[in-house]
Amino acid sequence: MFLMQLLAAPNTQLALFQEALEKLLGHPLTYVNHVLFPGCIYLTSLQHNDEMEDENFYLIYDLKKNRNGILQCKIHFLQIPLCCRSQKLGSKVYQLLEQLLREQGCQCITLEARVNSLNPKDNSVGFWGKQGFMPGVHYAFDDENFPMIKRLA
Repeated sequence: MFLMQLLAAPNTQLALFQEALEKLLGHPLTYVNHVLFPGCIYLTSLQHNDEMEDENFYLIYDLKKNRNGILQCKIHFLQIPLCCRSQKLGSKVYQLLEQLLREQGCQCITLEARVNSLNPKDNSVGFWGKQGFMPGVHYAFDDENFPMIKRLA
């Protein structure tokens, strides 16, 4: 079943963001519409590898006003291709995203970091903490997702 539709960048600002990421990663990217993430900004590898998901780049987020009218972002997923890891590229990609979000007037970013008690190397809490994120309001010790937040304003 076809789940993705390739798109041009939604606007000039996102086209420039895509170009900066492609230069950083040395990896061609494309925006897509995806049935599982309606209304989200979804950027992934142009040559998508369905056999080896770890070889793909993914950045999926949405930008909405909360009930108080404050523009906030929710990062659903960020993955650096396996061949590009351990080069501080995750931090550089995040810094470019944060810069873009600030330019768009975003005041807060939320996400759910991955927690894997069976494999500590498969946790993203430390990475997000290094980016300035703080623990969110609740966490169940048997949960695989750790809510985190960063205020930009």
